[in-house]
Amino acid sequence: MGIDYKFDNGIVATTDIIFTRDLNAATTYNFGLGTPTGRLTGPDSRPIYQLEDRAQIFGGATNAYVISNIDEGRSFNWSFKLQKQFQNNLYAMVAYNFLEAFDVNSMSAEISSDLFDLNPVVGNANRAPLAPSLFGNTHRIIGQLNKQWSYGKGKWATSIGAFFEYASGQRFSYTYSGDINNDGSFTNDLLYVPTTAEVQQLNFVAPQFPGNPSIQEQRDAFEVFIQQDDYLSARRGSFTGRNDLKRPWTGRWDVKILQDLNFKAIGDNQNTLQLSLDILNFGNLLNSNWGVVQIERNTQPVGVSVDFSQENPTPVYSFDPSQTSTFVDNFDLISRWQAQVGIRYIF
Repeated sequence: MGIDYKFDNGIVATTDIIFTRDLNAATTYNFGLGTPTGRLTGPDSRPIYQLEDRAQIFGGATNAYVISNIDEGRSFNWSFKLQKQFQNNLYAMVAYNFLEAFDVNSMSAEISSDLFDLNPVVGNANRAPLAPSLFGNTHRIIGQLNKQWSYGKGKWATSIGAFFEYASGQRFSYTYSGDINNDGSFTNDLLYVPTTAEVQQLNFVAPQFPGNPSIQEQRDAFEVFIQQDDYLSARRGSFTGRNDLKRPWTGRWDVKILQDLNFKAIGDNQNTLQLSLDILNFGNLLNSNWGVVQIERNTQPVGVSVDFSQENPTPVYSFDPSQTSTFVDNFDLISRWQAQVGIRYIF
């Protein structure tokens, strides 16, 4: 449903509402898995797959990935925009978009096994619950401002345009680095967030991290990491959710400058020689701290291994104490200012 309304002062307001419900959404199953019948020992007592749970069809721990359909999933999308074209060659626009989307599998890969491995769950890996979609920003604000000046009796024209965008960050999940539930995948097990007392109960191993941290140093560093993470500190004693976390807000400004030289050519037709300058992420040009995108340091901050041959399998963890913050600056081109110049002949 959409509505446009033009006010007497020339401002045009636009709003659109879209609601969708999935009737045949895509998801992935591993038909080599049955239903988990075991339990871990310790604070994280999640269901685990025993040998017989992985031998339901094929008589062994064999994977058979199938892409199929499920009638779950929905989204709500609302946008609102104000714009106005002024008489003095000035145009202004600002818009806001709100998106809330849920699915069973965000289908973030091309290969069926990857689709399964990148869809983290707790419990039955073939029964992923409805959760926030991996894609789409919950909040997004954009704006545009364009102005043109003509002078020299129409021979010259200068145009300056600016575009800005502010958006809530990309979603992600915290999972273990390792297979904690014996489903054969090392990337799809959501993290359990222990309480302060439970951290001291976890079994850690001394791996070859820089500085050779002791078992107690790993416990203490894991506790500090949980405390500095707003999401983890609010989920103590429970599991993290699929796509529950968000990167920090991002913001950027782009600027475009055009210089036109208009002249008459053969046949008395107007021709234009146009020079252009585009500056992407203009704020970062002014200040190196502006326009920088932050990303998660590690979506698998905790390593885990389990000996499932034991009668009461107990996880053994590892944690790198150098992980002291959830987010770090992304120094790819998306966080840097860029400029390009161009020349165009219009006839």
